[in-house]
Amino acid sequence: MAQYYDNVTKYVTSEYSEPFSIFILGYNNVTVLENLENKQITLKTHETDTTLKVQFPDEIAIIHNEIQTYDSQEPMPFRIAGYNGFLIREHKLNVYSSVLYLHPQAGRNDPGYYEYVGYGCEYKIKYRVIRLIEIDGQSIINAGVPGLLPLTPLMKPPVGVNSIDWLDKCVDSTFNAKVDTDNKNLLLAALGIFGSVVYDMEIIRQLLPEGIMQDFPLIQEFIKEARENAMAQGLERGMERGLERGMERGLERGQKKFAIDSILMLLNDKFHINKIQEIKPILEEIDDLAQLRDLLRAIPEIQDVDEFTTLLEYKNS
Repeated sequence: MAQYYDNVTKYVTSEYSEPFSIFILGYNNVTVLENLENKQITLKTHETDTTLKVQFPDEIAIIHNEIQTYDSQEPMPFRIAGYNGFLIREHKLNVYSSVLYLHPQAGRNDPGYYEYVGYGCEYKIKYRVIRLIEIDGQSIINAGVPGLLPLTPLMKPPVGVNSIDWLDKCVDSTFNAKVDTDNKNLLLAALGIFGSVVYDMEIIRQLLPEGIMQDFPLIQEFIKEARENAMAQGLERGMERGLERGMERGLERGQKKFAIDSILMLLNDKFHINKIQEIKPILEEIDDLAQLRDLLRAIPEIQDVDEFTTLLEYKNS
């Protein structure tokens, strides 16, 4: 599923880079001059989510944004310090960084800075920490900026509105966005992918117009794979079913991978021991996505890895 998020992130932040920058910075007077290369070659290869060259009233600068589904396995202050050091050296410009957290539980412990002082030296970098769940989603809908609408299902709903009604309203607002049909369909597909961070994919598919998720570019890769397999086997009559299975397999594969990655990441963040990696092969043997989600929900309540392993063996028996 991480691939899906990368894909929709690149679409939203490139096609709507200016309104997205205004949203991230909370500052209206900014003009995007250029989308910069995301891959950064240092001692290792890093890839930022978005890097923009922008014009402020008093300077040209770099805006660097990281978009995180959950908390980073590597502490975010270290990552931002590394990215900033490279970008400053590469572009000889000031760099303004932000981290946008998608999941409601993510980013709560991100301090928003990295600093040290000692031995006659001092270093400090501050960056913006933005948690979508803390943003008033209705205000984003009212603003009518199309590129931000895919993020609204993860934002704070109005008081008294339940989660399903809120998702329905977000879909409706995106469907009525003033963009051409192709971009509207891409925005709806992006909303579906982002929404899957907290909503069940079946609910999302019920609320989205029919066929939207099938048309999303990444899912098309799985459809292409199914078509090629069907042709290779001479299954002409089964072609349509092959395409449908290809799409379903792509979604299921992505959701399963996302669930497993999330489990391992949360266990690592909570217990910080190598034994966690031994769990991965066992998780991959579980085909039932609902069981994986049950395991994910159980992590906050368990006391140690052995307790989780016992639960895992029970689920896998």
